[in-house]
Amino acid sequence: MSRFISVNNLADILGTSLATAQKWGENGVYPYHTNEYGKKGFFMEDLLNVPSVRQMLETHWDEEAQVTPLRDFTSVELFAGAGGLALGMHLAGFRHVLLNEMDAMACQTLRRNHPEWNVLEGDIHQIDFTPLRGHVDFLSGGFPCQAFSYAGKKGGLEDARGTLFFELARAVCEIQPKVFMGENVKGLLSHDDGKTLDVIRNAIAELGYTLVEPRVLKAIMYQVPQKRERLILVAIRNDIAQQIQFRWPDPYKRIMTLRDAFYAGELFPVDVPASDGQAYPEKKRKVMEMVPEGGDWRDLPEEVQKEYMGASFYLGGGKTGMARRLSLDEPSLTLTCAPAQKQTERCHPIETRPLTVREYARIQTFPDEWIFEGNLTAQYKQIGNAVPVNLSYAIGRSLIRLFNEIDAMTPEETHFEEANRIAHDMLPPQLYELDLFGVSQEYPTDIIVNPCIDTKLEDTDLDITKNVLVCLVKNDNIAAYKDRSAKIYYTGKKFPSTVKLNQLYYFMPYTKRKGIRDLYLIKVARIGTKHEVRSEADENDLRLVFEIEFVKQLFDDYQPHRLKIWETFTDTTLGELMQR
Repeated sequence: MSRFISVNNLADILGTSLATAQKWGENGVYPYHTNEYGKKGFFMEDLLNVPSVRQMLETHWDEEAQVTPLRDFTSVELFAGAGGLALGMHLAGFRHVLLNEMDAMACQTLRRNHPEWNVLEGDIHQIDFTPLRGHVDFLSGGFPCQAFSYAGKKGGLEDARGTLFFELARAVCEIQPKVFMGENVKGLLSHDDGKTLDVIRNAIAELGYTLVEPRVLKAIMYQVPQKRERLILVAIRNDIAQQIQFRWPDPYKRIMTLRDAFYAGELFPVDVPASDGQAYPEKKRKVMEMVPEGGDWRDLPEEVQKEYMGASFYLGGGKTGMARRLSLDEPSLTLTCAPAQKQTERCHPIETRPLTVREYARIQTFPDEWIFEGNLTAQYKQIGNAVPVNLSYAIGRSLIRLFNEIDAMTPEETHFEEANRIAHDMLPPQLYELDLFGVSQEYPTDIIVNPCIDTKLEDTDLDITKNVLVCLVKNDNIAAYKDRSAKIYYTGKKFPSTVKLNQLYYFMPYTKRKGIRDLYLIKVARIGTKHEVRSEADENDLRLVFEIEFVKQLFDDYQPHRLKIWETFTDTTLGELMQR
């Protein structure tokens, strides 16, 4: 049976304009056809002289899918995000011993889906990777692209200092893996007229690695229903590089579309499950209802165009991301960190609404069981920033094939259990949520009652040895802290078990973008409910409640302060706080 490729998809894989691809059909360069959904296009078998199409027709995808590791190849991933790259590499056969990520919600997502992974949350600048030297086969990371310096003569590691690529390079230097991989946006190739990539090339050479010629991979070629492109850098340690050759993955046999993403079929066994998602304001919804499937702002009536586009209407350029409704029979445009941004609209093909979280996840080829932590904004951000899982899986199989060949040539075994133990020892002590129900059973009345509850404290009464708990105050509760009339502070559902409940004494509210200033006394600490302060809340919604009273303004002005636990709490003593 002939395989059909739409004119849009052909233009995408060739990197040419839609108008050019249409002319090929209209002028008879290639026979034009219409598929069962009324889309114009070509039979791939008629395009054998087009290299990209020939690769898809003659692909070794199925054989590559059978590649399995000869042993446990150990892996470290940096800038791990929500796990798109990590999951693909895991499916290919790598055994992750350590993943580093700074975003707290992304770390929660990684832990939720793979509790056995060692997830090191925090700033990469603070991590010493040397304990893992000699224990890790492969290192990877999607480093953010920042400004580089070109003052140096060589344009290598020294000129990369201060960037996150330098931190990836430092990890490579400290770990000495056999192979490492970096991934980035396509624009890195031409960034600053190619100077940025020159710095990276030279830095890799300084590290003692041979860079495979970088390649931009189009996700649509690798069973991903999304027009996303990623620059892939693969580097092999010099003592191995001359004896081995990395082979890029073959493409999949056809282009996947949103129809494949949203409905049961070749890509997913069931239709996309229902999930939360953003909604349009009524005014915008009415505009988007006028846009046909696959259309954009240019399909609106002219008067509506002018009102919706504003000043952009009179500027040059296509601006085709504005008021854009996707098409079921095309891959999605590249996902962003939010589905309803005006410049990069991602409206559902046949329903007038932004894409939901699970639709977003399917377009990135995450499995339906992969759960994203955090609020709706955090979930969209995690998914939008991810590497598509199937793209990572395809690259991972090529890397496993490379490692199998390296191992057959120069056996040098690393032991996953030992590497995993070392990595686990690098993690800070694990924080757990306080069991509020258990505490309520243990303390049916109060956890503490401060002995000076009925005494007005003076400066001379302050005890610097006593514990003080610094807590973030959300904007919707800040008013009472501005005029110092606050009498109750209730925590979120999540409270760290490491805080010494039986030693609570002072309390300081933390105001976003300002810091700490005012000191309160914790008169009583007890288990209560959110219903006490918000009548609409569930009466069974347990919270830790502090009954508090203002004591004094401790600092002349707000002092910056780092919240150490979940970026929400700090448990310290008054003396330590005042010595900062």
